[in-house]
Amino acid sequence: MDWNRMPTLRLASSRVVLVALALGIALLCSAGCGPEPRLEAPDGWRRLDLTATEPAAVELNVTGVEPPWTAEIGYLGAEEVRNIDLVPANQLEAFPFRRGPQIHTLTQRAGTRLAWPVELGRAPYLSVVPVGWQGTRCPCLYRIGLRDARGGLHELFRAEAAEVEPWAPAVEEIDLTDFSESRVEILFQVDVLLGETAPDAPGGGPPAVIWGSPAVYDRAPVEGPSDWSDWSDWRPGDGRHPNVLILGLDTLRPDRVGPWRPSPVFTPSLTPAIDRLATESDVWLETYSTFNSTNQSFASILTGLYGKNHGVYDFKTPLPAAHRTMAEAFSEAGYETMAVISASHLGDHNSGLGQGFDEVLLSEHTFAAELPVDHLMDWIAGRSDRAASRATDGTEGDRPPPFFAWLHLFDPHTPHSPPEPYATGFRPWHATGLMPVSAWIPFRRPDDRTFDQPVLGGQADLYDGEVAYLDRQIDRLLGYLESRGLLERTLLVLVADHGENLGEHGIDFRHIGLWETTTHVPMLIRWPGAPSAGRRLAGLVQTIDLFPTVLAAAGLEPQPSDGTDLRQLTGADRRGRRAVFAEHSNRLGAMVRTATHRYMRLAGLSRDLDGTYLYDLGADPAEERNLAGRGLPAERELEGLLDRWLEDRREGPEAESRALSDAEKEKLRSLGYLD
Repeated sequence: MDWNRMPTLRLASSRVVLVALALGIALLCSAGCGPEPRLEAPDGWRRLDLTATEPAAVELNVTGVEPPWTAEIGYLGAEEVRNIDLVPANQLEAFPFRRGPQIHTLTQRAGTRLAWPVELGRAPYLSVVPVGWQGTRCPCLYRIGLRDARGGLHELFRAEAAEVEPWAPAVEEIDLTDFSESRVEILFQVDVLLGETAPDAPGGGPPAVIWGSPAVYDRAPVEGPSDWSDWSDWRPGDGRHPNVLILGLDTLRPDRVGPWRPSPVFTPSLTPAIDRLATESDVWLETYSTFNSTNQSFASILTGLYGKNHGVYDFKTPLPAAHRTMAEAFSEAGYETMAVISASHLGDHNSGLGQGFDEVLLSEHTFAAELPVDHLMDWIAGRSDRAASRATDGTEGDRPPPFFAWLHLFDPHTPHSPPEPYATGFRPWHATGLMPVSAWIPFRRPDDRTFDQPVLGGQADLYDGEVAYLDRQIDRLLGYLESRGLLERTLLVLVADHGENLGEHGIDFRHIGLWETTTHVPMLIRWPGAPSAGRRLAGLVQTIDLFPTVLAAAGLEPQPSDGTDLRQLTGADRRGRRAVFAEHSNRLGAMVRTATHRYMRLAGLSRDLDGTYLYDLGADPAEERNLAGRGLPAERELEGLLDRWLEDRREGPEAESRALSDAEKEKLRSLGYLD
């Protein structure tokens, strides 16, 4: 078969399309046009992961080297994301490796063609990232073709392979609607460029290129017992048990998310999908974490306990098994439970947070958001099959039980290596769900992508790109849930574990300290049934308040905790907590914040940072003028309040630390957690 004679049907559809409108017009529409209407469909999205399905045939293998392809969890871009030339030698030794985020990849040798038979449904498209070649130079051409039901060949995409960079190329979303509801074969081919000679790869044979996240998407009737049902009259605690989904977002500052953005703003929001979700949710504008670090913060979220009561202060102390987590409560109530954790240090071995989950998918290093989102979609799609299997065994009925899922997404954390076009400064024109992106707009001036902090791989503009990329992956998940009738019967929480310093207080890309930058977090709840009118709720609350709120709303009896049901704290005449509290990781400090002041003590960080801090938040919202030591009444009052809070502890099990392996220490050091 000579692909050079094949007619070209269409080329990739999702290369960056620059919308030819002035930025001001984009801003007006972003602010005033309101959310895009959600599509109502009688069928749901489904996904075929080509890395999980062996090709039916190897139609071409000019060298005969076996195997011609491998599927694995690889990298979205380069494995080492830093520019080594910019890292001082002494710091390179201290931070030896900065791995990029991981995705599902398919590596294919030059001179081969692979074929996958696919039964296409409605509105199909193929999605793939042409990541490039790494290691051995591959002067090659990516080619994607399709063999239709009559045997006709169509070329869909071709592009020259380039060396892998930290910022991966944009995803290619290739329209297949001309072949809807038919049986086709998807063909992946890698050719050596004319006039080029491909060097042998280590171990012999031709070099290879990497395909990232290759998958076919289409729509079809939802199989198995239907999840479509009327939840329009659902109210919290009415006895029905909704699905529960916790979107736990790492290192996300609220000022980068639409509802919390400072006003006025002169650039488009980074988060069109979260912004739309917020129009259907209760949004708590003054939410505070209990910690400035990941494991400790999620231990609090999933138990409803402050650190002083659960005992987790570092990355080597797991949560004691005697503490009952949110997952355990839902599991005991008959829920299916699933956790997808995007950073290795948050795994059960370090955190103890695997208790109560039927299944946990944990990254060996860190995941890019598309992989955990894909995995959760696949897990949800398998619920009907698991229910049918249980019915065959005679153990349960054939209707899937409700699910409790914790999806941890790591992307805004360093290293900042979002794929294109997010790295350059573009985001989708609007939220599209699981449909392909049709157009992109700039959220900043496209400029240099050099790391400001080469050791950690950090840059503020690239941080924004990570947030925009994260939002797109959340958009895909929301579109999937909605299409399958699940969104309306799911209690969905979006919450961050902590924030980040982006130059404030002299700190770049490390979430140390207990300032507003590190403790103020975004949090919202989309309730099942009729969506909220997008309420914006004032008043101080904490992430531990999710524990009693979610359990009670889902019809479960929450055990005693340090949290308070958010419905008792805010709304109507309720004005939130009198004060919120947080502790520093590794027991290096604590803080109390009221509506007017923040008081903080730090000890053991560094000579420059250790000390006592007091800020008048009304006069100094950026927390730039430390008033501690001036004898102000507010300092005496808050010092006493913090001391009394620290002394007031619950009876509970003692947390015990474990020894970290050298590999675990290296991973933590590469993320800036160990010096």
